[in-house]
Amino acid sequence: MSGVVSKSLKMEAQDLPLEKTSSLPPNIIQTILTLMPLRDAFRTSILSRNWRNQCLNIPKLMFDDAVFQGPTCKNLSIRFKLLYIVYPILLLHQGPLLEFSLSISQLISCCEIDQIILHLSRIATLKKLTLCIESGDDHKLLPAFFNLQQLTVLKLQKCVFQPPVTFKVFSRLISLSFNNVSITAKVFLLFISNCPQLKDFTLIGDEKHLMGRWNSDFVELFECLPLVERLCMSWYPIKCFATGVMPQKLPTSLVHIKYLHLQGLSFAREIDLHSALLLVTSSPNIDTIILEMQYNPNEAVSQTAMNLIDQQDYSYVVLNHLRVITITNFSNMKTGMDFVKLILAKSTMLKIVDIMIDKRVDIHGEVKMLKELLQYPRASTRAEIRFESP
Repeated sequence: MSGVVSKSLKMEAQDLPLEKTSSLPPNIIQTILTLMPLRDAFRTSILSRNWRNQCLNIPKLMFDDAVFQGPTCKNLSIRFKLLYIVYPILLLHQGPLLEFSLSISQLISCCEIDQIILHLSRIATLKKLTLCIESGDDHKLLPAFFNLQQLTVLKLQKCVFQPPVTFKVFSRLISLSFNNVSITAKVFLLFISNCPQLKDFTLIGDEKHLMGRWNSDFVELFECLPLVERLCMSWYPIKCFATGVMPQKLPTSLVHIKYLHLQGLSFAREIDLHSALLLVTSSPNIDTIILEMQYNPNEAVSQTAMNLIDQQDYSYVVLNHLRVITITNFSNMKTGMDFVKLILAKSTMLKIVDIMIDKRVDIHGEVKMLKELLQYPRASTRAEIRFESP
C-alpha cells in the first residue's frame, strides 16, 4: 500500500505546473522527499527556495552507491565522499533526523566515520542507524556511539563492538543486525539481555569476529530473546550456541518466531542438523523457513547425523502455521531428505516447498531424489514442491 501511495504522490507532483509545485505545503514536500532516493531528493532543490529549505529537513539520510552515481563522483575516493559530501550534508541538516544509513561499496574504516558518529551521537531524535564497513579492517566504534540509547533499529557490519564501562543499555532496540561484528561472548550476552524488546535479530559471523570462548547454549540465548519474531543466524554463531548435550526441544517454545533464516549449515554434520531441528521444532508458530545450506560431495555424513531423525520422537511437533520453506544447495543426502520428509508430515498449512538443487548433483541422483520427495506423505494437501536446477 505504501508503494502505491508513494508512486501516486510522485506522479501527482510531476504533473503539477512549476508554480504550483513550488508552493506546495511543507508537509507535502517532506512526504515526497522522504519517498524519493536521496540523490533525487536533493535535485529538487532547484525548483524553488521552499524546496531547497525542505531538502535540509529530510528525516532520513540514506547514503548508498546510488547517491554517488554520475561522472562527477566516479573517481572520488571514499574518504573524499565522506568528508566533502556526507559530512557537510549532515552538518547542514535541520529539523529532526530519524534515520541515518551509510552503506557504500568499498567503505573502509577511517577517521571521517568517527566524525560522522560523533555528530550523530548528539542527535536525540535518531531512531535507526546503519553502518556497513565493506572492506579492510573492522571499525572500532567511538565511545560516543554508545550514547545513542534512543535507537530502535541498529545494523552494523565489520565494526568492533566494545562498550565503555559506563555504557548503560540500548533498551529500546526492536531490530538488531550484527554482520561480522567483533565482539566477545560476555559483552554480547550482557548487551542482548538488556534489549528486552528485540523482535528482529541477525547474527552473522566467524571465528575472527566472535572472539573468545562461547560457553552459552541455545537455552541461554533465547532467554535473552523472549519476543524475537525474525531470526537470522550463520553457521559459526549456531556452532557457538550448540554446546554440551543439546536437547531435542527447548524448555520454552519460541512462540513468537515467524521467520527463520539459517546460513551455511550442512546436513552432513550432526551439530548442524540437530540445531536446525531444534530451532524449527521449537517454533510452533513459524511461517517461513529459509535454509541456505552448504554441500560438499566429499564430506562424509556422520553416523549419528544419519540416524538422528529416525532415533528421536517428533510426535509432539505440530507446525500449523508454516507456509513456505526454501532450501538451497540441496542434495540427495539421506539426512536432508529425512528433514524435508519431517517438515512435510508436520506442516498442515504448508503451501510452497522450494528446493534448489546443488549443481554438483548428477542427473541420475537428481531424478532419484525428485521421485522420492514427491512420494513423501504431506499433512497439507496444498503443499507444492518446486524444484530448481542450476
